[in-house]
Amino acid sequence: MPRPTHRLNLYVVPDDPDRALDELRLAAAVERLRAEGVLSGWGPGAAADRLVPGGFRRLRIDRPAQACLYGNRQGGFHARCPSCGDHLARALGPALAQWRAGRPRLVACGCGVSTDIAALDFAPPAAVGQFAVEIRDVQTTELAPDGKPWLASGIGGFVVVGSRGP
Repeated sequence: MPRPTHRLNLYVVPDDPDRALDELRLAAAVERLRAEGVLSGWGPGAAADRLVPGGFRRLRIDRPAQACLYGNRQGGFHARCPSCGDHLARALGPALAQWRAGRPRLVACGCGVSTDIAALDFAPPAAVGQFAVEIRDVQTTELAPDGKPWLASGIGGFVVVGSRGP
């Protein structure tokens, strides 16, 4: 069982859950971050706070074997039906298992509406993605103003998901 942690990580996840990783585009963005002094290797450079206020400990590209749901690992999150607002905690677990087994990415609500898991209302934010840029050990869930265009140049539109975890 995971233990509570003080560490906050950010997952920068494409806003299209089906968008595949474009290796060349992302590599060019990473090189720009290095040229600007934001990154030194995969760790923070002298200008690390231009990506995330207060800096970070490490940046990495998360490439799971299959698409996954990025969300808070400690304390979880709530999912609500976008149609009626009901909580979907009970239905979400089995829907995720079925999706991982190759079925459609849908969760059924008691109101009769089936919704793409990626379209649920999550609190705190969560997102489905084929990959994510993980920014480890940060002080805030906000990106610095300079960080947003750098990341967008590497992955396109995105959502930021905060996660307490290892």
